[in-house]
Amino acid sequence: MIKKAFYSIICLLLLLGSSPIWWPDKAAAEGSTVTIGTDTVNVRNGPGLSFPVSKQVHKGDEFKIVSQENEWYEVQLSPSKTGWVAEWLVKSKAGQTALSGSVTENGLRVRDGAGTDYPVIDTLSKGQEVEIVETSGSWYKISAGGQSGWVHRDYIASGSSTGTDSEPDQVSTEEWTGVSTVDSLNIRSSAGLNTSILGKLSKGSTVSVTGSMSGWYRIQYQGSEGWVSSQYIEKSMPAPASSENSSHPGYGKVSIYSLNVRDKASLDGKVVGSVEQGESYEILEEKNNWYKLSLKGGKTGWAAGWYIEKTAGQQAEKKAGNDTSGQVQILYNGTNLRSEASTGAPVVARASSGESFAIQEKQGDWYKVAMNDGQSAYLAGWIVSVSDTSGNPEPVNKPKTGGLKGKTIVIDPGHGGHDSGTIGYRGTLEKELTLSTSQLLFDLLRNAGADVKLTRSDDTYYSLNTRVALAHYHDSDAFISIHYDSINDSSIKGYTSYYYHQYQKELSQTILDSLSEQLSSKNRGVKKGDYYVIRENKQPAVLLELGYLSNPSEEASVTTHSFQDMAARSIYNGLTDYFAD
Repeated sequence: MIKKAFYSIICLLLLLGSSPIWWPDKAAAEGSTVTIGTDTVNVRNGPGLSFPVSKQVHKGDEFKIVSQENEWYEVQLSPSKTGWVAEWLVKSKAGQTALSGSVTENGLRVRDGAGTDYPVIDTLSKGQEVEIVETSGSWYKISAGGQSGWVHRDYIASGSSTGTDSEPDQVSTEEWTGVSTVDSLNIRSSAGLNTSILGKLSKGSTVSVTGSMSGWYRIQYQGSEGWVSSQYIEKSMPAPASSENSSHPGYGKVSIYSLNVRDKASLDGKVVGSVEQGESYEILEEKNNWYKLSLKGGKTGWAAGWYIEKTAGQQAEKKAGNDTSGQVQILYNGTNLRSEASTGAPVVARASSGESFAIQEKQGDWYKVAMNDGQSAYLAGWIVSVSDTSGNPEPVNKPKTGGLKGKTIVIDPGHGGHDSGTIGYRGTLEKELTLSTSQLLFDLLRNAGADVKLTRSDDTYYSLNTRVALAHYHDSDAFISIHYDSINDSSIKGYTSYYYHQYQKELSQTILDSLSEQLSSKNRGVKKGDYYVIRENKQPAVLLELGYLSNPSEEASVTTHSFQDMAARSIYNGLTDYFAD
């Protein structure tokens, strides 16, 4: 009996030694293939952009899938060689088996192609079962009731494969403190948009992050676990010493137009006052990324630390109170100058965009300024740009080498909310195009290992001050503002790259060069543009106008998924060149 068992073990070891080990988490459905979706795709030696390129393949080439790891496919290049291609550059097609799923929303639109620019051909009901037969980026090609089409993957709850076993995504263990960057952030029961909501986080709330998976963070919530989208959580400042409350001497300068001061270190705290952009205050204490400030009259209050720039030295750079230095610059034509600091006061003059006035005094949200005739008038602070006597921000010297990995890049989708931007010849809204293009660029940069921030991720308006303040707060290596243009002449078309300060010109030129290699429209060159988000920016920054919505043919082109994808990849390639070793 012992001898028989011994021989059985020997045979088992021989079999294992001569057979390849099949790892379940990399299993692919039998016969599954990918088709190259762009002109040229790099095949790499491993599942990531940091691995060396082994060869290049071309649009239409088809390969068998060997395995999958996160957002990368291992494909069979030859009988003896494999390589890795990025999921977002290929189209995958199941072989003998298909993945099942169910619809999570009523009225889900089925489209003729993988993008919102394709026509709607059908709608599906919540709970309806579908088969997933192909993927393209964030879209699924599904089959249901004899009809096939494309739906966004966020509205399909994937079930199990009908022919093979597969492992769920693995959770990576992490341990750090994060802070919510938006209000009403949903906490879900598991990593997915179709899961139940356990609660919500307010902006500035801190959480303990314990793990991550596929764009989601696992957090501690009310003694249990919850999941939040990783896009809206960022690492908080390093905690001081071992105590939650700590003495943190120093000074800080307000980086946004008006910042509420509260009676406790939380957005739930009662507002007890406000501080203004450019004012500096002594920091008495730091708690959970909030600063306790020493205010006028011996009062104190708490302000959100992500809108405070710490300053060096032992005294404030500028005393709190009325600002009697610097200038305001008019942002809009026809801006009213009034006799008193009130919207109900008589208008004494009107100013044009670009005009500047010396500040005499600050009263709440208003600036008292000197007009050209020597008289005084009042301007609303929310419709002007404020600068110091030099008129220029102090540039930040950022290292450019080292590649995209680890670089902090802020993407600014222009306009949003009540500000639609320009409206195209056929009614296209600029704010929608800027957001969709920015989201494509966000995905590309994030997959390359960059730390990417969006100034807005939905149809919400944020002030120009806030957008620039985000670039300064995150100490970004690059700030990219995405726009589409318009002009009275409907024959004008093309793309333009703008800079304001000399330290921004190289970034502007590098990205334009990359756009010119891919876009067939007219290259209108690199220009100096007096736009707030680059003029007031201390970081390397560029404002891009990617096409003219006032030109009917160009409007039809730029609204396609293929153009926006090409534009996003061109900007990505330009940033890769800019940060090249």
